[in-house]
Amino acid sequence: MEGTLAGKIRKVFLDHPDENLQVQFIAEELDMIADAEKQILYRAIKDFYKRDEIKRISVGVYRYKGLGKKPELRQIMWAALRSKKTVTVDYLIEMSKAKEDYVREWLRFLKRRKIIKKNSNSSYTLINDSVRMPVNNEKAEKCRRIRQKKKKALEAIDEILKTALDARMAVAEMDDE
Repeated sequence: MEGTLAGKIRKVFLDHPDENLQVQFIAEELDMIADAEKQILYRAIKDFYKRDEIKRISVGVYRYKGLGKKPELRQIMWAALRSKKTVTVDYLIEMSKAKEDYVREWLRFLKRRKIIKKNSNSSYTLINDSVRMPVNNEKAEKCRRIRQKKKKALEAIDEILKTALDARMAVAEMDDE
């Protein structure tokens, strides 16, 4: 078997979906017979458990849950920016697989927040490094305002329709008399 130990363990779990696997079974599948090899396996299983990739059913018995959520594009771009300090739009597109418009919008947000500066050669440099990724609440606020306006407009339309229906009913009653 080739690949990392984690990859091999993951493959054993994936080859037996929705099954509870004993660590001993995994060791046998990976041809880990020596105690020293099993200790390495136990540590790897412990790491899987800490990452919440597997669920402990009972002592020595686990079920695979999966790798979890993929990181958001912004998180990937933020990590790339923090590690490289100076990036280009093309570099962020390559690293995150995001669309160019999205990357440029994210960079404009960071520039407005004075977290990055634009260089003369179309690159961007991190000037204010905070460990936590900045959150763009501007868009969320804009969406909230739009939803509130939409709700008021729909309420107004409902009131107009109710008034129109009442008027129609009144006219219909006039014909009956």
